[in-house]
Amino acid sequence: MKSREDTRRAANLEALGRRLPGLAELLRAEAASEAAVPGTEAAPFLLAETPSGWPSARLPGGAWLHSSRDPRLEASRLAASAEGSADAILVLGFGLGYLPEALLAAGAERVIVCEAEPRALLAALGARDLGPILGDERLGFVLGGEPDAAVTALELSGASRAALLGLPAAEAASPAWYRAVRAAASRWNAKGAVNEATLRRFGRLWVRNLSANVGRVASCPGVERLAGLAAGLPAIVLAAGPSLDEVLPSIREIAQRAIVVCVDTALRGLLRSGLEPDFLVVVDPQFWNWRHLAGLAAPSSILVSESAAWPAVFRFPCRRTFLGGSLFPLGRRLEAASGRKGLLGAGGSVATSAWDLARLMGAEPIWMAGLDLGYPGGKTHARASLFEQRSLAAGTRLAPASSAQAGALFGARSFSAPAAGGGSVLTDERMSLYAWWFESRLARPGSPKTLSLCPAGLAIPGMAAGSLEELLALPPRRREIEARLGALAGIEAPASAREGARAGLAALKAELGQIAREAREAARTAARGRAELAAGGSCRVELAALAAADERILGNAARDLVGFLLPPAAELVGRAARDLGESLERSERLYRQTAESAEYQLERLAAADLG
Repeated sequence: MKSREDTRRAANLEALGRRLPGLAELLRAEAASEAAVPGTEAAPFLLAETPSGWPSARLPGGAWLHSSRDPRLEASRLAASAEGSADAILVLGFGLGYLPEALLAAGAERVIVCEAEPRALLAALGARDLGPILGDERLGFVLGGEPDAAVTALELSGASRAALLGLPAAEAASPAWYRAVRAAASRWNAKGAVNEATLRRFGRLWVRNLSANVGRVASCPGVERLAGLAAGLPAIVLAAGPSLDEVLPSIREIAQRAIVVCVDTALRGLLRSGLEPDFLVVVDPQFWNWRHLAGLAAPSSILVSESAAWPAVFRFPCRRTFLGGSLFPLGRRLEAASGRKGLLGAGGSVATSAWDLARLMGAEPIWMAGLDLGYPGGKTHARASLFEQRSLAAGTRLAPASSAQAGALFGARSFSAPAAGGGSVLTDERMSLYAWWFESRLARPGSPKTLSLCPAGLAIPGMAAGSLEELLALPPRRREIEARLGALAGIEAPASAREGARAGLAALKAELGQIAREAREAARTAARGRAELAAGGSCRVELAALAAADERILGNAARDLVGFLLPPAAELVGRAARDLGESLERSERLYRQTAESAEYQLERLAAADLG
């Protein structure tokens, strides 16, 4: 006969299985394993009654997972402390489910429970009726395994910032695992902060560049057409770190054996070594990034770029041009009309996109040169890079080049970290984020074997050490490489791309125009409402008009494009409004900013040329 605990567990597993069948099966297998092996069925915690009537639990060592008096009240208070700007909350330790339950009841957008022990979650399913929260689409789980899976869960959830709330007793029971989850979430949040700062700085530049490059979106084939091109072949990715200097003397021999993928900052040094790369990757939108290519040419190279790149990039003398899919709303909208391109990974550095291109093409192994992600020997870049050359050219007796290098070394919160070949190397927070991007990608199933030729650079877990001798011992493959590159000659963008882009552009302009008009009128309506309130009257008519305007703006297909140039929501909203007048004042400001964003993009797109 089934006990009450067994009945509850079965009902909870059924509720969980309707949403997350894989997780439910894993827990059923855990239960079967416990039943089959004597001595493993001991509960990971002991239930205890409380004065509130809600059960609590204690770990075998005596620590309370929840309050010994009122676990639900405790959870509600903890839920209220969650960071307001976060759109996802990682709960460290499920316990009896009180904290995720309180967060969902409080309206949390996403709650991801990270539980180190499957047995603990299984025991909780037998302790309480958890069907309502287990059926909630906002609730997700990371159950044991690699702590970095928390980052994967955050990425899949679509969140932009995570808050962390934990059960101290649960964390103390598995400290290493929960520490690793916290560290992974902190790195992910840092990436989000970098992305937000980058958007603030470059949002309008991306829109300007995209508007100027509309014709390229229609005419250039996408990188998805390169998928599998290098299957069975090795590749070398050249970044511009100091260790590139050790590889360039052998690069012509290496090119006989591997596909050469070069980032923009490394091109100058490569050309000085007498070799053009097979692929040149350029994704940064800034004018200064274009300077790495200015005055150079690589007529036998294939350029891989992004539609938000500085427009002059597309005039660079090269063999062919392929585009990666845009990361920005305007680019995605244009691609939806003209044909998708295929995304390349973007980890903040062009080297991440170059590695992902090699991965997409099916190359294996991938050798990384110049990916130091630090300052080995106090150096910042390879000798022939534009950074290094400008530093040397600008040096004077009172402000030598070494002073500029010192500014680079110590201007970004530098610190020492383990080097790939042993010892330590000076790095900074920005480059450690790039390293984490590689670490997270290399941990994914099916990632290609990747070897580092940068022993003095930053150690990247999952990237093994390689040697020039090992690379040069590979058999020559250049004839086969050239044959595969030659097969790309017939690849073009779809014939329908230009007409699709033209129709999509016309629809987009109409939608942006509608938002601009609606937002301008709504700003005037909010101002009238404030004036009515100040005169002692009612603003019900204005509030109804604003509600209707909101519905029309939010129903417009171009709303994401307009929102792209607006400040973050926390900055727009700020603290709670003190009264209706202040609320209307903020609304008026938001409508004005919305109109300005739509008008700016309309102005840029007015000059867009599809050829």
